[in-house]
Amino acid sequence: MVAFTPVFILAIIFGSITIWRKMAIAHKERMASIERGQGPDDPKMLAAASEREAVTRELEQRVRHLETIVCSVDFELNAKINRLASHQLQLGDAATRALAPTPSGGSSGATTKARPNQLFSLEPGQRLAERFVIQRALGTGGMGAVYLANDERLGEQVALKIMHGMALLDPSASDRLRREASAARRISHPNVVKIYDVGEDQGHLFLSMEYVDGQSLKELISRYSVLPLERVRAYLQEICAGLAAAHAQGVIHRDLKPGNVIVTPDQRVKIIDFGLARIANLEGMTATGMLLGTPEYMAPEQIKGGNLDGRTDIYALGALAYHAITGRPPFTGDTPIAVSLAQATEAPIEPSRLRPGLEPQWDAFVLKALSKAKEARFETAEVMREAVPRSG
Repeated sequence: MVAFTPVFILAIIFGSITIWRKMAIAHKERMASIERGQGPDDPKMLAAASEREAVTRELEQRVRHLETIVCSVDFELNAKINRLASHQLQLGDAATRALAPTPSGGSSGATTKARPNQLFSLEPGQRLAERFVIQRALGTGGMGAVYLANDERLGEQVALKIMHGMALLDPSASDRLRREASAARRISHPNVVKIYDVGEDQGHLFLSMEYVDGQSLKELISRYSVLPLERVRAYLQEICAGLAAAHAQGVIHRDLKPGNVIVTPDQRVKIIDFGLARIANLEGMTATGMLLGTPEYMAPEQIKGGNLDGRTDIYALGALAYHAITGRPPFTGDTPIAVSLAQATEAPIEPSRLRPGLEPQWDAFVLKALSKAKEARFETAEVMREAVPRSG
């Protein structure tokens, strides 16, 4: 028995090693056959291989999305370039004035009082294009500054948007602005701010439009966090009506967001800046896929540089509705790139999880508008208007 024990132990060890080697060889053969596309007929193995391929494809797609976003949609860099362009133009304007001869024939030295910079800062009482008299500044944005002015030709107050930054560095900006404004002027609807005129005067590229007294939807959401559903319902129906009118004229907004929706004191809605999002782009930038917009409200196809249509605005309106209902956009992040990646790849949280008691039809309405695929969204703004939930 004592002599038998070592032999038994050796047999066990040898057998284990042999079995392990056979299993390793069999595993290598199976992996090789799978790679050659000649996997075994075991349903479990086929399912595992299929799942592994699906995961690989999803990871590859996410990497492609991230590369697109990083290369094409650096919003922070775009903003910095725009500010730098404006600054350089201001410096050039100041240098030109400093070197200009004075009435006495000499150059204007340090003792000469410099004129206010008129390229980007218009003062009350200043005239533009021999018809606009500046009253006061209304605000500034990525594309320019907006002033309240009196249009002496129309005999009424107008909002005057003065383009700056990249738009002024682009030699074709003026022509492109006129084309975009011409298209936007075809929109005649109570829920869309009317475009009046476009022009250029002494280096000022400007756009005049209907002046609307009110607050932006962004300001209302900031003040109240979440809005009453009856107000949200009314706002959405009017925004949809304005979008439908614009889309009927072939105009896409491209930058629909709470900041571009004005609510008047009598609770009427006006959409501003139709079709103007791409004006500030240089043609070369547009050709390389660099995009302008606000990542919290941009559709996946817009982020990825794809083809846009009216359903791109419908996605933005879905994001706007989500924000008004829950108090936050559907996707947030520390950087614009993080937000853009989430827009392109992640599913939003149901609004009812952020606003307890919200009826299920609101979830279905908002999430349909936020579908990643354009085909899954509401077909038109009019269809979306009819689908706005009647109860809350």
